[in-house]
Amino acid sequence: MAQNTGNKVMVNIYGEEYPITSHSDPSYISKIADFVDTKMKDTARSSKIAARDKIAILAALSIASELFELREEESSSEIKYDERIDSLINRIDKVL
Repeated sequence: MAQNTGNKVMVNIYGEEYPITSHSDPSYISKIADFVDTKMKDTARSSKIAARDKIAILAALSIASELFELREEESSSEIKYDERIDSLINRIDKVL
């Protein structure tokens, strides 16, 4: 049985070419690579660090921080929506 190995996409991140094999849409992989490339360039510009590995780690920490902040916002929003729904259900129950 043949196995689908996915799409192979060449991406450029911080001046280096990387072959990425994924089952995702190649344009999606390119967008992610562009995001990482931009984040690394911004990190290098703002930190004045020259070592590629340190820039990559700082960029990864920045991306992780953004992810955690979004997750916390989402969780907070869910709690607010749940509280609002509970309040509306209680009001409906009182009316009925």
